[in-house]
Amino acid sequence: MFFKIINFLNSKKNFPYYISTPLVYGIGNASEHILLAANYAERLGKKLLIFKTRYFQKFLGYHVCNNALFDSLILNNQTNKKFFFYFITDCLIQIEFVLRRASAIFFKKFFDIDLGESFRFALLGREVHITKKITNYNQITPFSIKEATVDLEYRQKKECYKLLRSNGIKDKKFVCLHVRDNKYRNDAGRREYRNSDVNNYIELINFLTSKDYYVFRLGDQPAPKVNLSNKKFFDIPYSNIKSELMDLFLIKECEFYVGTLSGTLDTAYLFNKPVLLTNTYELFPSFPRKKNDRAIFKKIIDKKTEETINIKDFAKFNIKYHDSLLDIKKDIMFEENSEEELYDAVKEYLDLINKKNHLNNIQIKFNELLHKRLEEIYNEDVVKNNIFKSDKHRSNVFMTVIKRFKSCEGAYNNSYLEKNL
Repeated sequence: MFFKIINFLNSKKNFPYYISTPLVYGIGNASEHILLAANYAERLGKKLLIFKTRYFQKFLGYHVCNNALFDSLILNNQTNKKFFFYFITDCLIQIEFVLRRASAIFFKKFFDIDLGESFRFALLGREVHITKKITNYNQITPFSIKEATVDLEYRQKKECYKLLRSNGIKDKKFVCLHVRDNKYRNDAGRREYRNSDVNNYIELINFLTSKDYYVFRLGDQPAPKVNLSNKKFFDIPYSNIKSELMDLFLIKECEFYVGTLSGTLDTAYLFNKPVLLTNTYELFPSFPRKKNDRAIFKKIIDKKTEETINIKDFAKFNIKYHDSLLDIKKDIMFEENSEEELYDAVKEYLDLINKKNHLNNIQIKFNELLHKRLEEIYNEDVVKNNIFKSDKHRSNVFMTVIKRFKSCEGAYNNSYLEKNL
């Protein structure tokens, strides 16, 4: 009942607050939700109020991915002072959440009835994700991604810098690296195309340290250790500086972020950091967002013929290969980037960061091809064949992919495209 009241208040232009409850168990989903809500609140001139559901986690079967993400952010230059309305709202949100989630568990256990994610979690302030069905592709508006400012509290940043100095790190020039592996959520043996070997990044790490960067490998135990001894490299999961706040601080303060498709990538986007994506396997949902963002794709292989499929031909595949919620990739496989490819990628990216190079002709042409192809997919599969007719959630997610892709300004690395088109 109270959730409906909040959604009603959020929809009113004269209501001074925008109330948001991001999904707490996934740092990627939470980071994206916070960023979209912050952009939306800033655009409307409202104060953003973020709440995390946090009670009875063990009993209700959930966890909070990173408490600092909800407690330590400074959004749109607002103060973090709590006031009476905040505490009352928080209390009512927690009560309704506990009742809802307990009910969802009960019905699932005893009647095998799934009440859905939107019932099990609050998910307030998600209006910016949802779009009415539009038949004209050109009328789908891109996400506006530039209004929000996101920072950490000054006192906490100061504490983190002090901890770094105590560990011999005096230079602020550092890069964050995150590589998703199959230890994450016990992912071994399923959807392995999402994972990569962090030890293939050793040449990349050594190149960055040779250019006087510190490199911080992010992640949680039991992530595989990196087989590297280098004074400028820190394997954070196995270091004495590991903490939820430090993870956020390192992403917020790094020169740029190198990583695979994983939750902390969205945290890098939340803090508006330059990004080099590696080992990607989705064309449209994970396209580089900002002008100085770049990516390289995994090698695509036809399982039947064992032939390599170039990325231009892969773009011609139907929607099931480009829908982020589907896992229908049984007839192809992905081979992760080699050490040489990763080295070449970061070498080109460092040159881009230092010289602010513009897109060249091959990058512009490939971007144009992808924009044209996504429009064809939408007109054929969504409008004509109505494949999302009975699945509103998938429809909303795919519409989000289109809106996000339309706002992207990055590209694939030039060296990658020259070899793979």
